[in-house]
Amino acid sequence: MFVLVLLATFVALSVSDLNVNIGNHWPGGFQVRACIPITTELHTWKVHVKFDQAVEGLETGTADVHMMDGGMEFVLSNKQWNANEHVGDKLCLDLVAKTTGDIQPKVTMSVEGMNSTGTIGNPSNNNNNNNNQQTAATPGVTVTVPISTNVSTGIGGGEEITTNNMQIYNDWGNRFEAEFSFTATENIEGWEVAINFSEPVDKLDLWVADVYKKSADGKNWVVINKQDRVFYSKGETVKLRFFGNTQASSAPTAVATLTNLGHDDNGFPNVKNTGGTKYNYDEVLYKSILFYDAQRSGKLPANNPIPWRADSALGDKGDNGEDLTGGWYDAGDHVKFNFPMSWSTTILTWSLLQWKEAYVESGQYDNMLDSIKWPLDYLLKCHTAKDELYVQVGNGGADHSFWGRPEDMKMARPAFKITPSKPGSDVAGQTAAAFAAGSMAFKDKDANYSTTLLDHAVQLYDFAMANKGRYSQSVPAAAQFYPSTNNTDEHAWAGLWLYQATGDPKYLTEAEKYHQPGEAWGMSWDDNQAANNVLFYKLTRKDIYKQDLEDTFEKYWFPNQVIKYTPQGLAWRLQWGSLRYASNMALAALMAAEAGVNPDKYREWAMSQIHYALGDTGFSYLIGFGKNYPHSPHHRSSSCPWPPAPCGPQVMSSHAPNVHTLYGALVGGPDDSDGYKDDRSNYVNNEVACDYNAGFQAAVAGLRSLVTRKVHPEQLTKP
Repeated sequence: MFVLVLLATFVALSVSDLNVNIGNHWPGGFQVRACIPITTELHTWKVHVKFDQAVEGLETGTADVHMMDGGMEFVLSNKQWNANEHVGDKLCLDLVAKTTGDIQPKVTMSVEGMNSTGTIGNPSNNNNNNNNQQTAATPGVTVTVPISTNVSTGIGGGEEITTNNMQIYNDWGNRFEAEFSFTATENIEGWEVAINFSEPVDKLDLWVADVYKKSADGKNWVVINKQDRVFYSKGETVKLRFFGNTQASSAPTAVATLTNLGHDDNGFPNVKNTGGTKYNYDEVLYKSILFYDAQRSGKLPANNPIPWRADSALGDKGDNGEDLTGGWYDAGDHVKFNFPMSWSTTILTWSLLQWKEAYVESGQYDNMLDSIKWPLDYLLKCHTAKDELYVQVGNGGADHSFWGRPEDMKMARPAFKITPSKPGSDVAGQTAAAFAAGSMAFKDKDANYSTTLLDHAVQLYDFAMANKGRYSQSVPAAAQFYPSTNNTDEHAWAGLWLYQATGDPKYLTEAEKYHQPGEAWGMSWDDNQAANNVLFYKLTRKDIYKQDLEDTFEKYWFPNQVIKYTPQGLAWRLQWGSLRYASNMALAALMAAEAGVNPDKYREWAMSQIHYALGDTGFSYLIGFGKNYPHSPHHRSSSCPWPPAPCGPQVMSSHAPNVHTLYGALVGGPDDSDGYKDDRSNYVNNEVACDYNAGFQAAVAGLRSLVTRKVHPEQLTKP
């Protein structure tokens, strides 16, 4: 769990000054999360947030924001629904600042009318000077308060409703029956109620909730909704009926606060369109990388930018206890399928190698290196011996029957490997290519890491060539989900990347033996033909490879040829992940153009396919991009409410939007008539996957590079 530390040093001031640590930061913004202990009854409040460097803006879902002093200070005023703060409460604020560049200013917060000892009167009595006299606090006292992204106090924008109206139905002395009622002021999807009793309560029996925790003295209880009591619409009444046991002679009084754990206002700063194009490629690259951050498995880093994700699958191990933690969850599920993961890693790295300037200009170069290093580190762990490679962690059947957060998984997660007796030259070659590409990307950044990657690439290539076979025949657990149709293309793919990484011509010579001539059916984790032919032509300049590329696009993929087009212009290959194929072929076209194959024509077509996905139809298929985009992708963790509220099949089957916005994820795409249904159960068109984003993000990087070089189709089109 990502934890920030809030330091509050109390001195004799008219307000309490809190020094607040910056959380996540990035080029263009940073996050501040803080929970301020309430020491005085407040019925309205204002929080002053001061920076020692000016910021351009401040956003939060829990307060109204007013800028002062040119961005050096902001005043946060309560919303109508959170005006009342009581002694013992914590006022939790989750702020996103907009900046120029990547800065980490000093931040202090103070609450008007409150000091460390709580001696200042109610701010509504400000006309009474006596109430504003402060008793001097002890100088130099430091209080450390842990702040957690596991929100049970409203972080993320969820409403909090407090009531002291506990209705007693029966009072038998040491046992009572009571009820709290809360009127929802927004839609609720998962909730908790914190109860503060005036006297100790030994036991609670509830109908619609379960006990989550209680204090040692029995006065403070937290309960969470049962799985069949998740959803309440705005205006509905949430009734919490219960029996309680007490040692007192009569029922206690109580105050209760309901927190909506199904609301997330966390966001990210606006990204400036430095290229000035129709669609903001800088924002797309930034958010696509965020999607891969959301897919991370294992122990998350301190700079994890996804507040609703935490450490998960820390027990992933091989047959002999090998550490197999890390990597990416494949799609909307939590299996780690190395075949598509290694392909996605290579494609993304290819875009970084070819169009480094795109990532530099968009401010995403370091983020991109960090992004691809995550799966590379995991894949290195999977190569446990010279001739042994783990290729999957998790059982697809068991995983797909679980709808919940990866942090909550309890099912067995078996690991599957290939060996000389159970070969998989396709996945070994695919992984070798990822290592070879990675070694090139990190060569100037981390020479030792680059060397390690290349050593593993060579070993895996040799293993693949000496033990040919399709991995899905050796690992039946993968066959239902990511079967390999042949291994010819992966053999060529591996050789092409080893040649580029080493310069040894033997790899190119061997790769050419596996050349597949003619037009490419498409491009995906199981079909590298189009990408291979791009590299073959780039590296050899032989006309046969150029002819393959021209046949692929001009006789097969371009309009009025073999591939079907939707009425609004999408090259439509297959129903399942239609945007995946169009994006991947857009990437191939852009790469072919870089090699000199009909650049203007191929770039224009590639742009049309990517722009279809970004909004040319009036709808953006990239989540969190534009004004109209999917809100209910088939993705488990983003659909779940904040913990500790339970998640399960009732969430999956609901039509409520996902609680958390899965920024930067490309959904599968429309049918062949441009039809699309934004429904969580629609996994054919509305699931997301690491391989969906790979070719798409890579193609966007290509378009961004064209802008820098002033050869983008928009720049070449005459007015």
